[in-house]
Amino acid sequence: MMFGFTLSALGNGLVLPYSFVYLHSIRGFSTQMSGVIFSYGAIVSLVVAPLVGTLIDKRGPKPILMTSLVLSAIGYSSLSLVKTVPNAFLVLTICAIGQSGMWPSQGALNTELTPDHLRERIFGAQFALLNLGLGIGGMISSIVVSLNSPQSFERLFVTDGLSFIVFLLVVLTLREAGHRTKEERVVQAKLEGGWKDVLRDKTFVSVWFIALFGIFLSYSQLEIGFTSFSTTVGNVQPSRLAWAYAVNTAVIALFQLWVIKRLEKMPRAKGLAIAALLWALAWGVLSLAGFTTGFAVPAVILCQFVFALGEMIWSPVMPAIVNQLAPDHLRGRYNAASTNTWQIGMIMGPASAGLLLGTGQWKLWIGLLMTGLLVVSFFAARLKLPERIITNAEN
Repeated sequence: MMFGFTLSALGNGLVLPYSFVYLHSIRGFSTQMSGVIFSYGAIVSLVVAPLVGTLIDKRGPKPILMTSLVLSAIGYSSLSLVKTVPNAFLVLTICAIGQSGMWPSQGALNTELTPDHLRERIFGAQFALLNLGLGIGGMISSIVVSLNSPQSFERLFVTDGLSFIVFLLVVLTLREAGHRTKEERVVQAKLEGGWKDVLRDKTFVSVWFIALFGIFLSYSQLEIGFTSFSTTVGNVQPSRLAWAYAVNTAVIALFQLWVIKRLEKMPRAKGLAIAALLWALAWGVLSLAGFTTGFAVPAVILCQFVFALGEMIWSPVMPAIVNQLAPDHLRGRYNAASTNTWQIGMIMGPASAGLLLGTGQWKLWIGLLMTGLLVVSFFAARLKLPERIITNAEN
């Protein structure tokens, strides 16, 4: 699973920095239309996620993961053929459905393959490999892509599509893992409580809101908010931003496993609270680029360094909490609901950043992010988790 996931992440890294550029500069779509297309993809994922969670619980995560990888392969390779706006909406629909199935099924399958006390390690290792793959893929694509060659972009999308097929071949080697036999599906049907049971879990609902606002105030601000602030307010050259992102991915790839070992005796709620505090500090560091242009580049790079520290705590702890709150027969729904926090956050984040930064209110933007994350940290620290999942120290 880790090997296949890394190759898939490498494929994503090839196209992630250039998807917007491809639609806007190569295919000639307006900036507004390109933004609408990507927002549409997030909305499709949001709508499909509940159905995905139900299917995972009924059929098991493996067949859903396999189906989602096939759809992702078709969708991302087909981006190379996009020429018109209707083409783009159709292809993004396929991509969004594939990705909305891949992430929760992958999380549920990893959980089935991993005992409780090792889940933080497996999710942390997965996050480190994700960043490693994205970083390597981004470096490769920066060498081969050219605005004067539409074919260079097309080849990247086809290669990304093929990476999902490689992941699929790896998943096929798992044999019966993540698959439900006919007898197991009968037992599952008797146990199944549906989405009402998920919503009745007050602890999970609290975790869900902490995750939603944590992501909205952190990750979702990176693509538009961070880059826009750095280039327009801090007057940082776009080429210098590559150094900041390189520092972020390098720190995670090198130190994630070391951080996980330090987390094993830390209460998980405390871990989420610390991560939110680190993200608030990261935005505070970034604000220095607005007050002094001479320190802008170091501030942008240091921001991503501190941000990476928060990521290394949040990324293994949050999915571990979700999967240990989830009963086995509702694991798919819990993971799908958790995935929805990302989708909602990624819709809210760019819109809020664009609104505030577009009107020159960068101080308000920074202030709201920092204040919001302090509130998230406060509620995370007060989170009452069941005794069995407070920490893995005893295991």
